[in-house]
Amino acid sequence: MIIKDVQLEHHKTSTSLTARCKIRKIGWDTVYIRIDSVHQNYIYNDASPFAAMLLLPAMKQAEDLIIKGSISDQFYKGMQDIMAEVSKWDAGLKPISIKADKLLKDTNNPTKTASFFSGGVDSFYTYLKHKKDRSQSDRIDSFILVKGFDIKLSDHWLWSSTFNNIKAVAKDQSVELVVVETNIQELLEPILAWDYTHGGCLAAIGLFLRSAFSKIYIPSTFSTEDQIPWGSNLVTDKYWSTEKIKFVHDGAEATRINKILWQVSKSPVALKHLRVCYINKQGAYNCGSCAKCLRTMISLYAAGVLNRSATFPKHIDINLVANLPAASNQGQHIFTGELENLAALKARHLNPKLQVAIEENINQTKRQLVGKFKPRIVKLSRTAVYIDHVYAKGRLYRVYGGLVSNKH
Repeated sequence: MIIKDVQLEHHKTSTSLTARCKIRKIGWDTVYIRIDSVHQNYIYNDASPFAAMLLLPAMKQAEDLIIKGSISDQFYKGMQDIMAEVSKWDAGLKPISIKADKLLKDTNNPTKTASFFSGGVDSFYTYLKHKKDRSQSDRIDSFILVKGFDIKLSDHWLWSSTFNNIKAVAKDQSVELVVVETNIQELLEPILAWDYTHGGCLAAIGLFLRSAFSKIYIPSTFSTEDQIPWGSNLVTDKYWSTEKIKFVHDGAEATRINKILWQVSKSPVALKHLRVCYINKQGAYNCGSCAKCLRTMISLYAAGVLNRSATFPKHIDINLVANLPAASNQGQHIFTGELENLAALKARHLNPKLQVAIEENINQTKRQLVGKFKPRIVKLSRTAVYIDHVYAKGRLYRVYGGLVSNKH
């Protein structure tokens, strides 16, 4: 893969760092990272963000990463460590050569501390945990909210709703809100699953903003005991750092339910604004019926605060719980969240019917993982989408989607 023509572009109300990138087999794509012009002085102008985005996808393609521009010297060394770690994953990632025109040491002097903040359990936990830290450098000055990651660029309603909600949190807590937009997710997803690429893309946003931030927290998804191959993880996140910015993988000391018990359940602002949903059925902020909503609702119920949570339904549908998918996208493990919720309910002698539903769900998923045909079908489907993406820029998928939608 190739990165070239890195440049700043000034628009009427925003500023973008762009690069021409050879990601697909045919043609070039313009990748951008955009921020409101009020924060344009936060931008560090080099190719490091784009290198972070494309490292794992290039490894998946077994293509050297060619950078026509400069990157941080320490960051370059860190990428070697990242390659050594992710090569151990069962994800088809092969070591490659990284060739940059220049390796330079960062010369800026940033002073702020930020955390990525989506309004979910992990990001609220990290913020609340550090809210009363004695050291100013550990306390969080700013939230970084990204448009184009878990919220697609085309989903204007969900973005507007999420932005307004997190803006309210930032105002309530007297924390600066920095909003960044990028188109990288839609370019990488068919090549390598977002489960793997999101770590480098989060780092890319931080590297883009490193004229302002000397430390950025990346809230953990999994606890230390439950680490799996995952884009943002306890081992690799620190290696994205440069001479002047430090990335901290934060919160791995706590399981998801402990994050709720220890911090979220005790915070009125978290209970008022918590967002975990990725389905958003019928325009709901948290639909209350998808896997992530239901798991979170069960944890809130176990903590005794579901009735005080403003963004979730107050009723848990037991039939839906019994039929939840309880395995990761790769089908490698039962989510520990199911086991933790079950243990919490049993310890508190809560809702025996809900306990039975969770047990049925876990047993059902174990039986499903024994099957051999579904993974083959999924693999063939992913291969077809990949070929269409890298050779035809997704044209066949769009045509197919149009034909299907016209039938309904």
